[in-house]
Amino acid sequence: MIQVLLVEVSAAAGEQLLKRLSVLADEWSMRCVVGEAAALAALDRTPADVVITELTGPGFDGVALLRQVRERWPTTARFVLSANTSTQLLMKALPAAHQILCRPFDPAQLQRIVFRTCALSARLYSNGVRASLGGLRSLPAVPRLYQLLSQELDSGRATPKSVATIIEQDMSMTARLLQLVNSAFFGLSRRITHIREAVTYLGFEPIRNLVVSSEMFRAMSRLAAPAGFSLDAVQQHSQRVGSIAAGLLSDRELSRTAYCAGMLHDIGRVVLAVSMPEAFSRASELARIRELPLHVAEQQVFACTHAEIGAHLLVLWGLPQALVEAVAFHHSPAALGEPQFGIAGAIHVADAIEHARLASPGGLRPEAVLARIDTDWFARCGEADALPRWLAGLDHPDAAAA
Repeated sequence: MIQVLLVEVSAAAGEQLLKRLSVLADEWSMRCVVGEAAALAALDRTPADVVITELTGPGFDGVALLRQVRERWPTTARFVLSANTSTQLLMKALPAAHQILCRPFDPAQLQRIVFRTCALSARLYSNGVRASLGGLRSLPAVPRLYQLLSQELDSGRATPKSVATIIEQDMSMTARLLQLVNSAFFGLSRRITHIREAVTYLGFEPIRNLVVSSEMFRAMSRLAAPAGFSLDAVQQHSQRVGSIAAGLLSDRELSRTAYCAGMLHDIGRVVLAVSMPEAFSRASELARIRELPLHVAEQQVFACTHAEIGAHLLVLWGLPQALVEAVAFHHSPAALGEPQFGIAGAIHVADAIEHARLASPGGLRPEAVLARIDTDWFARCGEADALPRWLAGLDHPDAAAA
């Protein structure tokens, strides 16, 4: 049963919320407190799986509470459930909360979101992940450029000009970002030559995600990789997976997030290769000898996979949950508990397509892709019939690649 702590601004509001959520009593063990101090005291006594808090009220600061919960109980899922729709306040809460929902709300929707978040937390903080993280030499620190960019975007005062000013401090990042924006994936009608134009066209979050993907690979490139491991090959594969995944989703925002998730989905491979080279080499050799997928061999060697390690790094860097979730579950989208073809599913299929392409130089066939994906989940999503059409749309391996 999921342990849930509800935090309200008054006893009356707490009673109303408990009544509204009573339909979830069979799956949630709920307690409700009033105010930040009471919430922290309750967590000190008995930690919760989930904290759901109002955002603001008389003498109440939900953002400050969430920040403390994030620092002291990092495995606890943090949700905002608020009637306050102030854009500035919501932007302030965004870095501290896993999800922000507005009232009135649908209990069934809240239940689904909480399940997904708890599934992610269980995966990121498993014993295998903890043990592997303890054995790592180091994880790359958040680069100063990304820190400055995130601070500006999270302030609620960001403008295309202010964001461009930060990015343009780094000439190599400026060049890389313009290269990505002008790639075939974004399909612009004209060439963009200034970062401010790129920010205006794409929006803040896609720019943030593109910057972090480039910064992550740049940070990892400073570390020594073991013999036979190619960072460039991982990056090229990741870009192709991102391009393919983006093309599988019709929603524009989901498509752009999938592109960035694809670029980051194998960052955990790089972390394991450079930080635990001997163990990673054993996993690679095991995969080769037994003809196993690398993540299956990693599970035997590390008791976790590069997916969880990569997702953990994204959490440390403060990436949005949609990206973290897609990276963590790109081998097993069914574990999210919903039969839908979302970002994690798109990465799962795109990764299978790209690996099948490399293994099938004579031509890409649907059977080769199906052999690498969770077909039961794929059928439940109702997308199985779309696979031949998707493959036909890939004129060549780098179609729409960045």
